[in-house]
Amino acid sequence: MLASLLLAALLAAPLGSAWLFLPARRWRRNAGLWPSVRRLVLAVLGTAALAATVAIALVLLGRSRGAVTAGAAAVVTASLLWLPATRRWNARAHLCWSTSVFLFVTYLAYILDWTFVSNLGLASTAGAVVLWLIEVFAAVLACAYLWEICDALGTEHWRRRITPRAGIPEHTGPLPFVSLHVPAHNEPPDMVIDTLRSLLRIDYPRYEIVLIDDNTEQESLWRPVQRWCERHGVRFHHLENWPGYKAGALNYALRHLTSPDADLIGVVDSDYQIEPGFLRRCAPAFAGPAIGFVQAPQDYRDWRFARYYRRLYYSYKYFFAVSQPARNERDGAIFAGTMGIIRRSALEQLGGWDEWCITEDAEVSLRLLRAGWSGLHVDQSWGYGIMPLTF
Repeated sequence: MLASLLLAALLAAPLGSAWLFLPARRWRRNAGLWPSVRRLVLAVLGTAALAATVAIALVLLGRSRGAVTAGAAAVVTASLLWLPATRRWNARAHLCWSTSVFLFVTYLAYILDWTFVSNLGLASTAGAVVLWLIEVFAAVLACAYLWEICDALGTEHWRRRITPRAGIPEHTGPLPFVSLHVPAHNEPPDMVIDTLRSLLRIDYPRYEIVLIDDNTEQESLWRPVQRWCERHGVRFHHLENWPGYKAGALNYALRHLTSPDADLIGVVDSDYQIEPGFLRRCAPAFAGPAIGFVQAPQDYRDWRFARYYRRLYYSYKYFFAVSQPARNERDGAIFAGTMGIIRRSALEQLGGWDEWCITEDAEVSLRLLRAGWSGLHVDQSWGYGIMPLTF
């Protein structure tokens, strides 16, 4: 029977997954009773069609009547069990998820059963069980990624998503003061100055720019930036033999260089070109008193002309187009450093950036979420950096 169920899963999962990536109609109404009923009806109809397809395929493969019935019934059962958890998804995402999980479960059950009925001997059975446990772990990881994909492609009713057309309401009160911190280490001065120029063009009434040069060895790299900052009113400080790497530099800027009036701390990497509307779009989100950080996508420029850059670009884009929106819906988006803004009081409450961790941005967001603050991911890109020049 397990073999028949596995065969049914092997038929259902590719069909259910392929359907997710076909073009679909966009509905104008996605919230309320009627869209919920529509999603339910389409999911039930899609399940029936998929179960019928699986049954026909099993008949053509010469399986017994009992096996055909069991396979079709299993597809239906797997789908119905997941309906409550996927009620905000369209039918295509629901079927992709339910059939894929059905495949994982039946495969793992089949392999475990095969392990114990094959008379492998004690040592070989123990080794097979260890391998099976590794497969369970791999299946859990695969399900985590699949959930994010289905969530991003299949959700019709978003509750927290901030798109270019919806999300943050118009700000009516005084805008918060933002201190933009730009850490740099051994960077080409022309590139850093271009970044600072773009920051000066930001359309926002209350902000400052702080450039922290972190242990750059060659004076010829940081002196031109210092002179430029002095001419254009940008606060500059060069650190010598300072510990903590990027987190250490950001902590120095927070504690010694930031204006007392600053309500928010923005982090911008020294290779980024910033759009003028960045702060006007993201800073008003902090009108919500529970918001601890806001993160816009990390994005990149000059990537279309070479295959290496195109592949690297889309490998990066996955996280900000798929993972972050899905996690944001459950208040689990992370702070990713550049193009992010964090509430100063929340950062100081936690003791600043942790200098033991080379991914201090993601680490601080986990501490913020654990402390009860919320985070927001903004879909729209507001800055464009440089990707690694070589593999």
